[in-house]
Amino acid sequence: MPNARPETAPKSRSGTPIRVSWAGNPWSLTGLCILNVILIVLTLGIYWFWARSEYRRRMWQMVRVNGEPLEYTGTGGELIIGYLKLFFFVMLPAIAAFVAAELFLGQSPLTVVFVLVLYAGFFFLFLAGIYRANRYILTRTRWRGIAFGLEKGAIGYAWLSIWTALRTGLTLGWILPWRVTALRRRLTDAMRFGSLPFRFEGSAGALYGPFALVWVAAIPAFAAFGKIQWVLMQAMMKAQQEHPGEAPNVKLGWSELPHDAFWIILAVIPLVLVALCWFEARKLNTFAQATKLGGLEARLETSTGSMLWLIISNMLILMLSIGILRPVTQARRLEYLASRFALEGSADLDDVLRVPEDAGAQGAGMEAAFSIEIF
Repeated sequence: MPNARPETAPKSRSGTPIRVSWAGNPWSLTGLCILNVILIVLTLGIYWFWARSEYRRRMWQMVRVNGEPLEYTGTGGELIIGYLKLFFFVMLPAIAAFVAAELFLGQSPLTVVFVLVLYAGFFFLFLAGIYRANRYILTRTRWRGIAFGLEKGAIGYAWLSIWTALRTGLTLGWILPWRVTALRRRLTDAMRFGSLPFRFEGSAGALYGPFALVWVAAIPAFAAFGKIQWVLMQAMMKAQQEHPGEAPNVKLGWSELPHDAFWIILAVIPLVLVALCWFEARKLNTFAQATKLGGLEARLETSTGSMLWLIISNMLILMLSIGILRPVTQARRLEYLASRFALEGSADLDDVLRVPEDAGAQGAGMEAAFSIEIF
């Protein structure tokens, strides 16, 4: 793919160009991927935490700002300690509480209520953990020895995620562009580089055109899925009537299935995929344009076609490598973004101070448990 990075070379007030570039080859991680898989198998999975940190360290070094690489300082030790804390203090107590409810409350309405509350609490912690994982990754990312950061705000982010998700169904999904923009604003406004804060100055208006195409294209797909489910449900009800008291054993041949529904799905999938790539490209460009750092303004130039190629090629790499080359696909996405990114405007980066860093590793457990990525 051609390099689409804008050629503008902005300068700060001190006259220093601010240029973002990519220096490296994602495929250079292939050997490391194979070696790490062997080490992970030999250590019964324990080495995975160190492998993950090494992948990110190498990928960060390929991103250059003014020719100087980003530095990642996170370690495998932080990830495994965070994961163990998450397991022993969150997951294990939740499992124990679930088992206790089954033993002492039995199949009663109280059990259902208790389990629902447990799931809701875990979901809330997961959403808060996404924010904390982003905070961990940012605090471990440096340029010229100055670390990025993310202010505290995991609880607010989780509440925002929940109440906007609840409204998604009420609006038939039309709140989604506003929702992703609100969540991005919450993260960006809390970010900083040293003592210099980020700002998000944008809206979701530009996302509704691509989203409308996604929404309309999905209608026939949902209708076709609904028809298939209706046929299966009728067959299950018929089996229950013929053999009452027995578990329904439904086996339908190809001739009994609604062929037109399958053809509709096959025809709509390409349109939905193109629409999703259009939406993703528009979202990335809009979010970058809305991001400010001092007097600097970000700009990203992605396109529907290049996004479609990136997604399809990465899916093929994952399938053909049985997931072994996942870090290669991550590096290809990072290259795609870095090579199309530019900073414009002015900012006196010489006055950026090294603020006290968060020495803790909060969020490392969530980052490891759910493989959360910041890009």
